[in-house]
Amino acid sequence: MSDQSDDNKITKPVSSPRPKRRAIPKGGILPTAAGALATPLGVAGGILALSADVTGEMDKLAPAFGDVLSSVGLAVAESQAALDKSLVDTAKKLSDTTITVVSEVIQQLNDDGIPTIEETQLITNDVSLINFVSPTVHEWKSVALSMDFSVGAIDNETGFQFNRVQHTTSAGGGGLWGFLGWFQAQTSTSSVSVNVRTDHEANWATGQIRLDAMLAPRTSQNFPFPGQIIIGPQIFFSLGTVRQSTSDGNLTRSMDVVVKVLKADGSVNPSVNIIIESAFPPSFATDGGFTGSTTNADGEIKVTFSRTVPSGFRRVPGNVTARLGGISKSTQISL
Repeated sequence: MSDQSDDNKITKPVSSPRPKRRAIPKGGILPTAAGALATPLGVAGGILALSADVTGEMDKLAPAFGDVLSSVGLAVAESQAALDKSLVDTAKKLSDTTITVVSEVIQQLNDDGIPTIEETQLITNDVSLINFVSPTVHEWKSVALSMDFSVGAIDNETGFQFNRVQHTTSAGGGGLWGFLGWFQAQTSTSSVSVNVRTDHEANWATGQIRLDAMLAPRTSQNFPFPGQIIIGPQIFFSLGTVRQSTSDGNLTRSMDVVVKVLKADGSVNPSVNIIIESAFPPSFATDGGFTGSTTNADGEIKVTFSRTVPSGFRRVPGNVTARLGGISKSTQISL
């Protein structure tokens, strides 16, 4: 009976203890497959340098400065050439332009010494304008060029790695009257992996160019005046010795000067009037073949210069000038 009783005994189902559910909060850090925590990339390494290099920017800027310097130099040279050409063109234009100027005024005086306007003569000549106007010459006194530039580069690498694994397991069971029972189990796993990486690199170059230039007049001389060559009679002096005589305590010094005039071909020039200018009183000889201030047959005149002073006075120099028309010749004597 006991066995039968045992068979008919109602047995209460025994429930197995339910395992605790394990839920991982969102955003948690779980062990990886190797057992280590997955750490964001930026936390461990920070900014990863990419070895920024500015050599390329420097290689570009150095030739640029050379090109700017060459361009400025050529521009200055071309500008100076243009200034010089403008000067030549202006000088030619002034030379080709003629104006009429009054070179002489001849006035006639009446018997009372009053100018007669009706008989006044104006002698005019046509001359080049460049005799009165000189063009200004300009040049670049100084040209200074400077250039400042700076180059730079920056790069960085940032990123993070994030893994999330959520695992849930549940199990349960039961029975009814000892011969009816049930059991269930449920397991779920979810994984999220995020890996973000960003690289950034930037290069820049800045600069400025300064140019200082000064244009000013060039120091130059005036255009030379044309030389003048006169072909005509020639005048020569022949100085004698100084003679002295004393009278009444006064000393008289005198000197004879022979003036000879030749024609342009070198032959004697007789019968021409010679004008003598001197600080000492002149006296023209009329004897010994001389004819006063008119040249004789040999083209000569003789002039005596004298000076009377108290005894003991020293000699003083003085100029003697002989004129024949537009020709003059000077010498110096001491009396």
